[in-house]
Amino acid sequence: MITIRKAKQEDAGIIMECIKGLAVHVGQVEMVTATEQDIRDTIFAPDTHVKVFVAENEKQKVCGFTLIFKSFSTFKAVANYHIEDLFVFPEYRKLGIGTLLMNHLKTYAKGKGAKLVDWYVNNRNHSAMDFYDRIDAKKLDYKSIYYMEV
Repeated sequence: MITIRKAKQEDAGIIMECIKGLAVHVGQVEMVTATEQDIRDTIFAPDTHVKVFVAENEKQKVCGFTLIFKSFSTFKAVANYHIEDLFVFPEYRKLGIGTLLMNHLKTYAKGKGAKLVDWYVNNRNHSAMDFYDRIDAKKLDYKSIYYMEV
């Protein structure tokens, strides 16, 4: 039995393992500069704007996680949520955990008045794209992602 719960500060280490696992999966290990202490200081700060949920098995072992934050649609004038990361450890894939996490996010966001949840996917992450197709997520073909370092 898998349960989804809000992450606690003592989960910082396993959250960091999830982040590193995702980086390995998409071949971008060198991009991870966060530390476990950074996770504690940011995700669990009193004024944090992110929510982290973990998937835990009956032995209370974390199998995966997701991190979301509030965003806003000016076209619809409504708050939405953005998924920054969703990761399931390889040994727990194909067990429905990703679907459980996504369903939890949908329920959470809807309960907060959001109209949609969006996310980006790394172009190298073909297994994630296949998963999103299986859960009938819609793909936007009219946007490109840009960024600036500050």
